[in-house]
Amino acid sequence: MPSRWSQQREEAAAQRHAINLQYLNPLRLWLEETYVRLQLIETELALSDRPSPLLSVPAPAAISQQDAIWFNQAGAYLASTCYITACLFWALKQVREHLPYLRLSREGDTELMTLMFQVSQAFLQDLGIFYVIQPSLGNDVYLASQQRLMTYREFCERLQQPEERVWSDRLIQFYLDIGQRRRPQNLAAALQAIRTLSAFLDEQIGAGVSIRDRLNAEGITS
Repeated sequence: MPSRWSQQREEAAAQRHAINLQYLNPLRLWLEETYVRLQLIETELALSDRPSPLLSVPAPAAISQQDAIWFNQAGAYLASTCYITACLFWALKQVREHLPYLRLSREGDTELMTLMFQVSQAFLQDLGIFYVIQPSLGNDVYLASQQRLMTYREFCERLQQPEERVWSDRLIQFYLDIGQRRRPQNLAAALQAIRTLSAFLDEQIGAGVSIRDRLNAEGITS
């Protein structure tokens, strides 16, 4: 039979793993979702001279004039990309706020913060989505009273309200710029930073469905 000390060590390790999963798994999920979408966008921009499906409105304000059908058809690509990115900003915000509860090594804590900053920096550089706006977007997509993220429908309904949509204008414009091929450096930097952070999380909390496996499953060329 295992010794009491050995049992306690195993229980402590299991507890550390459970805590890390609680806070890091959502981040890993939204990193994966964002990466797959950005990779799809990059591939589409590289292989086609046609206007990007991101360009479904001329400016952010026009989104508030759209009906529900638009958010499920012509505007779904742009709106869902914004939604996925806002959820990533929420996940990054959550990990930053709960870092003291994570059970990583001191070096692991430092590396995690550095890699998360690199993801944020990729969206920020060249006057993109400002650093202080990113966690605000993440906070807006989270329903604190219900302790859950908004659904895609709830997010779209928020964008239909001009006084609420304006807080997402920087995010919307960012993807309109990408659709117009104005931000290739942001796109490349985001893909690299997300890939690096995702690999780090895989090491910290165990193997799961990797970004590469997900891309292969969806037939997307990396």
